[in-house]
Amino acid sequence: MGSDVPSAGRVPRRHATPTESTFKELYATALTCGCPDCGEPLHRENPATGQRVLNSQVAHIHARSEGGPRWDPEMSEEDNRSFTNLIPLCARHAFEIDATPEHYPADRLRTWKRKQIQTHSQAVARTLSDAEAAEVAAASFGTDDLLERLTALLPFSARSRSRAEALALASNSSRARTVVRLRATPADRVEAALEWRTEQADPVVEVPAGALRVLVAPMGAGKSEAAERWWSEGLTQAWTDPQVEIPVWLEAREVAATLAGTVQEALGADPVRDCRIVLDNLDAVSPKRADQLLTDARRLVATWPRVRILATTRPGAGNVDAAERLDVPAWPVQRGWDLLHTVLNEDYVPGLDTHEMQQLLTSPLQVHALASRLRAGGDTQVSTRELLSGLARAILQREHPEASPEVWASLPRLAASILDQQSPVSASAFARQHVIWELEATGLVVHDDGLLRFALPLFEQHFAAQALQDEEAQLETAAGAEHFPRWRYAIAFAVETATSGRAEEFLRRLACTNPAAASWVLDETTSDHDTGPLPPASTNGPAGGSAGACDEDPEPALAIGGRLREATLSWLEGLGELGKLLAPHDQGALAPWGVLMDQEDRWMTVAQAREGVLDADLVVRPDIHPWQSFPMAQFHDRQSFPVSDAPLTRWVWSRNRLREPLARRVKNRTLPVDAASPLAAERAWFLAQQIMGKGRPGRLGREISLEDLRPEVDALMAHVETTRWSRWQWGRYTVDSADVRWLHAQLQHLPEDKLTDPRPPADRPGEGRYLWQTYSPELTRSITQDVVRDALAGYRDLVQHNFPRFGAALGLYSIFPVRADGLVIMPEPGNTKAYSANVAYTLRTNAGSRMQDAPAVEFDLAEEPNIPSSLWSSLQEDHASVFHRPAVHHEELSTGLERQATNLAYSWLARDLKAVGWLEHAVTFPE
Repeated sequence: MGSDVPSAGRVPRRHATPTESTFKELYATALTCGCPDCGEPLHRENPATGQRVLNSQVAHIHARSEGGPRWDPEMSEEDNRSFTNLIPLCARHAFEIDATPEHYPADRLRTWKRKQIQTHSQAVARTLSDAEAAEVAAASFGTDDLLERLTALLPFSARSRSRAEALALASNSSRARTVVRLRATPADRVEAALEWRTEQADPVVEVPAGALRVLVAPMGAGKSEAAERWWSEGLTQAWTDPQVEIPVWLEAREVAATLAGTVQEALGADPVRDCRIVLDNLDAVSPKRADQLLTDARRLVATWPRVRILATTRPGAGNVDAAERLDVPAWPVQRGWDLLHTVLNEDYVPGLDTHEMQQLLTSPLQVHALASRLRAGGDTQVSTRELLSGLARAILQREHPEASPEVWASLPRLAASILDQQSPVSASAFARQHVIWELEATGLVVHDDGLLRFALPLFEQHFAAQALQDEEAQLETAAGAEHFPRWRYAIAFAVETATSGRAEEFLRRLACTNPAAASWVLDETTSDHDTGPLPPASTNGPAGGSAGACDEDPEPALAIGGRLREATLSWLEGLGELGKLLAPHDQGALAPWGVLMDQEDRWMTVAQAREGVLDADLVVRPDIHPWQSFPMAQFHDRQSFPVSDAPLTRWVWSRNRLREPLARRVKNRTLPVDAASPLAAERAWFLAQQIMGKGRPGRLGREISLEDLRPEVDALMAHVETTRWSRWQWGRYTVDSADVRWLHAQLQHLPEDKLTDPRPPADRPGEGRYLWQTYSPELTRSITQDVVRDALAGYRDLVQHNFPRFGAALGLYSIFPVRADGLVIMPEPGNTKAYSANVAYTLRTNAGSRMQDAPAVEFDLAEEPNIPSSLWSSLQEDHASVFHRPAVHHEELSTGLERQATNLAYSWLARDLKAVGWLEHAVTFPE
């Protein structure tokens, strides 16, 4: 039997007028019998003639399945219209058979037919002559027959459709609207997206009878989707209850005259019954017209108290009363993930864990655009910068907002203001009222409570990039230590879309201002990471001057070397004092370079000269050829590489050349810090143990007298000053010239007469097989808290002393002042297979603290298997860092081992440096 809601193209066929040959039998039955379901008479008196005529509909007994025609295709038309296959019914029940055929199986209809024939046979038979039968047939017809004949004569009207046809059309229209909203979704995934939509259990908005409500939300937030769910709820009610009007969906721009007249035309009658009306996209008409339509809606619901109206608009279109307004909340990130997975047909989408990417998942427009972008790229291995820039352009092209030149010029300025102050901008302070109105009309900008913001956050980066290119915003300010995380994609967009010369200039200014910003943008915008520089180009000589670099036709080696040196000097300016540790210097300046180029093979060689070897910044030296013996006495090193035509590669080459010595210092944990830093105390104790213990530090105890230590260090220092480089190997550790120089200087700052182990001794010595078993749970917790506190302070010291311009580009530093909360997890006392205890903790901003305050650390204690779940549940509240800072840290404890705080601080620093491109690989610090 058929379904409640017939599919498109399969609407049940209404009853046909029987042929004249069967009319006599049907007429006699109708006069003597009532409706077999309700008993209602099937005839009436014609007031004009006094004759009794049929007042009924005729149904076919053969009901086809799946909502198809009530007509048996295997029977001839004559048999289908025969007396034995037709049954007179009252109009109401004939309609119900068509609307819900599954309630009226063919067997039941045949039973009714037999009952009617039996009743008729018991009555007095009345026969008609042929002339009488023709006269009655001409005067007797059903509603559908009348509609069919009138339709042929009159213009089309909604009254022309049967209710079943109107319901089916409404269902098809709803699906069509949804499919159109999914036009950015790949065709092979539209059905999956529709199915996902029907499975959502969001509460449907509520609109009381006789009331107007307005869904207000910016572009792409899902206003129309929420309205569709409410409208569909009304359609479902209309299918099951004939006293409910079929809901009406109107586009605001399609309402030509009054709203009431448009609704009456859509319904074919006055809206006297329960009726839902959606007035979509008020922002598509002028503000004046939107206000007029809202006034019409208020008048309509006041006139017809059973009508409910739900309008949708972007902020700023029409004056919406507070009591009428319904805000559309942003999607939860998880819902966006679910839809993205559905559209992509993939369970995992890598690389989307940054804060910006998660913001894309809070809007259906952005989710569908993101899915289309990923599908078009063939895989999901696409950078965030590519995704954001592509989505912004795609959405702007799709929406195609219209605005005056003045408004377009104000959008970059607005984006720069929002990013600078990290909050919406006061409308009255930003522009005159007419400009604010035009900004709202674009749909790109939201005006709420006197504040301006962009409808989609990715527009901030898109238009801020234009502000940088137009010099509406200063690149140095945007790349500053505090501003860069908010501006980073705008800067990347600006560099990516700039001309070659302008991009070079942007990188030079970035490197001098903030080397972390320049390095991150460089990795985002260069697809070819060749290590060679650009070939000779029209350029001035490198900063600082180079012999021959400013000639009209310079030596190619000098031209390329000058461009490389210029990039290196820019990086060093940004690195400050750290730069002197990463590249050889001569009398405070970058050491001169010997250069050589093989023009035939396009192969370049650069060597950094020792003090006093070269008398100019750049000198061509044939003796540094890569295939000849290298004069080590004159140069620190030699590097050879092919020359590349790829853009910006001189910046990649010079950055990578500097990060090699940085990686060594990070791995050796020898970056300078202030003498008072906890890391300095750990390093001094560690080196003193190696020097005094000669590979057997355990025999020294917990204190080392400075009276004994200083002579040992002085003797080593005397040797260091007479050699180029020295190292001493005691056991598994090595002490070199840099360590001796550092310890010698550190001892001058110590007021005490001894060095002491920074950590307390084990309180259960000799117990158990593993080191963790020699420490009680309480002591383990106490030491761990101290270690993490010292590590956080040490990390802060490392950044402030060595990377002062990096600032918030370093993920952990961006959340200082910081606090740590977590659990020290001890294995079960009898566990003979556990190698160590563990600690799980989170790092978050401590709003009640200052930058230089001691970090707050609070760890609870737990023993396996009784681990409370409070910590894990709190992790759901954390958000991904803009530079991939982990939400939770989980590590094995190194209780009792050397340099615990140092190892932890450097592991955080190494992760942050890798995120901005200043380390190529992750660094671990095993003891």
